Amino acid sequence: MRSSKKAKRAKPTLTGQATPTQDSLTNLVAGLMNSRDKMAYNHYAFRKTISRSELATMYRSNWLARKIVDAPAEDMTREWLSLETKDESSKDTLEAAEKRFKLVTLLTNNLKWGRLFGGSALYISLAGEDPETPLEIERIRRRALQGFLVLDQHQLTVDKQPCLIDLNRPEYWRPEYYRVADTQQIIHASRLIFSDGALVPVSDLKQQGFWHDSVLQALYDELQRGDTVASGTASMFFEMCVDILKIEGLTTKLNSDEGTREVQKRFEVTNTAKSFNRMMLLDSADDYQQKTINFGGVSEVATMFLQRISGAADIPATRLLGQSPSGLSATGESDIRNYYDALKAKQENILRPQVEKIYDVMAMSELGHPLKDLVIEFNPLWQLSEAERANAEKIRAETDQIYLMQGVIHEAHSLKRLKANDTYAITDEDLDEAQALAQELDTPDEPDATRPDQGTPQAHDKTPA
Repeated sequence: MRSSKKAKRAKPTLTGQATPTQDSLTNLVAGLMNSRDKMAYNHYAFRKTISRSELATMYRSNWLARKIVDAPAEDMTREWLSLETKDESSKDTLEAAEKRFKLVTLLTNNLKWGRLFGGSALYISLAGEDPETPLEIERIRRRALQGFLVLDQHQLTVDKQPCLIDLNRPEYWRPEYYRVADTQQIIHASRLIFSDGALVPVSDLKQQGFWHDSVLQALYDELQRGDTVASGTASMFFEMCVDILKIEGLTTKLNSDEGTREVQKRFEVTNTAKSFNRMMLLDSADDYQQKTINFGGVSEVATMFLQRISGAADIPATRLLGQSPSGLSATGESDIRNYYDALKAKQENILRPQVEKIYDVMAMSELGHPLKDLVIEFNPLWQLSEAERANAEKIRAETDQIYLMQGVIHEAHSLKRLKANDTYAITDEDLDEAQALAQELDTPDEPDATRPDQGTPQAHDKTPA
């Protein structure tokens, strides 16, 4: 008989199709990542946010923490930048203003406090303007710029809550108004140049007063482990050599005050004799031993923790620890180049918007008008040695010589490159003369009508058969 209920047919499956499993690797036989595996109960939990006082203490007392904060900030501004514009006098004026306002130092400090505390801001002080109003660069008056002031996140508090759904603002998550701590002074966000620390998700910013994390937050545990290894190793030196003296009936003698004084006196005399003539006088029934601690493997363990800190800080050990690279052919050059490449990206992403805004403000204040053709280029972080520079210049000179002989370039092109690289003291007049000479060489000769071999063919010319 047929069953009244239709049997359920198995869904066809593709040959070799795997059964859906969990995202992580499991093994029921080995107990991997199941209820028997202790690793299955691991999870990440956020312990705490480091307080300002502890961050300041770490920065002041722990040399590794201080270097982790300072090194990238100092390296990003160490070689600084170059300005290019057709108006040389305006360029000189901006460079003079940059030094007068100590711009490099203040921007470096802004980066440092942003990395240490999770946020900092450089305040643009303009005379005669209300700090609470938005900054309009094109309306800045001549000589209005008074300077810049660095304020870390603990010196600024949010005055009004931002509108998180206003996507028309470039930084929609950042508050529009800040209040200087312990004052009634309100500052509009457009007058502040922000330097953030370690970025956190936008969803977590409100819990932290719309500031990011310190760069030391993620390194907190690694720094503590490294300090524990270092302090533990140092403590071992107090116990590296221990004298053990066995005395018959010691326990009985220590039961009375007189016996205790006798043992104490005996130990003092024995230790004095040992220190005086390096000879120890003992009773025949006494037993003397000396135990020392073996430090083998301690160096490898300490190095491992330092390498973990270096990796967590994203700073090569040659820069963070000041140590020579290990290995027969190791130079550390590749590590430093990778580090500089990372800083170059940060210069473009973080520093460039800041310095462009600052130079626009300085141009309006110092010149009275914007400098639209101003080009800002960060100087290379990797600096060649004298021998490397000489070799590179020799290669460029040989290349120029080949191109000159082949007529690809003129002397003016080579002079421009030499002037740009400050190889020689080449003036603008030298460039003008070279360009004029190049134009004369490029101009074709005018046809001479008096010469029979030029112009239209003569009447007596015959075309060969």
